[in-house]
Amino acid sequence: MRTANVNKMNSLDVLVNALCRDFPRRERAIKEGVLSRRTLTEFRYLNFKILEATLEVVEEQYARLYIKEIGENIGYAKTETEGLSEISYKARKKNIRENIARVLHLSD
Repeated sequence: MRTANVNKMNSLDVLVNALCRDFPRRERAIKEGVLSRRTLTEFRYLNFKILEATLEVVEEQYARLYIKEIGENIGYAKTETEGLSEISYKARKKNIRENIARVLHLSD
């Protein structure tokens, strides 16, 4: 994971990236059901809202990929998406980040 740009990002961007990066861990915990009921409820809420916010911007087939790429700071040069210009890709990621923050009531 690239961390060089973290110092240049604002705290909200860092938080959204971290929530996206943690998406798979929460998903595994939900499937395994080994944590407390309260924790699993919060995990379900976070993952649902992140996925919902992402689906408002991109199609279902790309949603988890964008969540992964946001969380792991993967840029256009290393993306697994196909058929998008760099401008479109970056615009989608920006819209997803902003939408996640809005849906989780971290910004207006």
